[in-house]
Amino acid sequence: MKIKVAAAAPEIVPGQPGRNMGNVLAAISRARDDGASLLVLPADLPEDMNRGAIERQAGKMTVYPLTHPSLTREELTGRHEMDVLCCSSNGAATASSNYENEELAAMASHENKAVVVMACPRGGEGGTLYTGQCVIAQNGYTLVNTEQGYAVASVTIPRRDLKPPVEEEVAGQPLTPWTPMPEMLPRILSLQADGLARRMMAQGATSLTVGIDRTASSLLALAACVQAVDQLKLSRKNIHAVPTGNRAGQIAAALGLNVGGQGGLVVDNTDLTGRAVEGIQPEHYAVNATVPRHVARLAVRYWANTFGDMNVSVPVRSIVRDDREPWELYDFLLHFSLVYELPKWGQARLLEDTFSHIYDSPTIMGVLDRFFDNYHRPAPCDGPIVFVTDKKVDLAST
Repeated sequence: MKIKVAAAAPEIVPGQPGRNMGNVLAAISRARDDGASLLVLPADLPEDMNRGAIERQAGKMTVYPLTHPSLTREELTGRHEMDVLCCSSNGAATASSNYENEELAAMASHENKAVVVMACPRGGEGGTLYTGQCVIAQNGYTLVNTEQGYAVASVTIPRRDLKPPVEEEVAGQPLTPWTPMPEMLPRILSLQADGLARRMMAQGATSLTVGIDRTASSLLALAACVQAVDQLKLSRKNIHAVPTGNRAGQIAAALGLNVGGQGGLVVDNTDLTGRAVEGIQPEHYAVNATVPRHVARLAVRYWANTFGDMNVSVPVRSIVRDDREPWELYDFLLHFSLVYELPKWGQARLLEDTFSHIYDSPTIMGVLDRFFDNYHRPAPCDGPIVFVTDKKVDLAST
């Protein structure tokens, strides 16, 4: 039997029940007009929704979780004798969450030989963002994956006779923690810019102040500022740049920024590595607060390569190229220290096994010593959550 299924993520604004109800009813109406038999909404919808109005708007369409209970992300991994698995995720957006949600939906649809329909929240400001991701997958394949807040697809149920997707060979070399896949780089920038734009709106700020120097982290903060003011349709003159060095000044001029002075929201360019290894505590909104330094280099290089203005991309790439410090080693150690609290002796062999084909032993051991001579767990600060740094499990005691 062929049916249409939909996922929607209406934006929910705290303290505005009328607006929220209107957004939910509009999403239901859109899915019904598209001919969907069922609709999945996010899990964190307010409890004060008018259920009667929702059921009238839905008609014969089934709506999860408002009229029928839905699954959580965790419940997707178990086996369910169901043709359609409806998941109302409540996960926040991070640099990897889009990829993780898509992979989870595809894998669950293959394991259960079912259709998976997932809807994530939309909205937020400042530290925690919600992108409104909607995923529809079937038999191990992603049919739709979007962060536009709405997805619809035609599916045939049951489809339990299809062969599983071909398994790909995975290289034996371990992946470096926090190193993003290429398609994740624009997402890093968009998360930072979206968090900054929402903070500006929350504070009523129309201008920014940011410092630019010879570091990739300062350039990443600058890129977020540019994307945020463009997103809010403000002039780039609303960015007050404080450049250090000729190339930083050249970049600021090419972008059309207001060089010098100060105004509005001050943007701190301190990154996660600086907080944990260099002991820097941001004093202002830290747009790079959860971005490791080697990831900042990758994201800035991506920004330079896709910006489209040689007067910006050339000096940006030259600054990134001149930084030859092995930050990927520091951030490898930082990952296992923050997330798993693995001590020095537990990381030494792991570090050398991972990077011996790139760096010689004195370089690797030198980084190991310098890192643990200076490392301390960073204190909380104000900034968007791009990479999750919460402790998972204590590997040292297992």
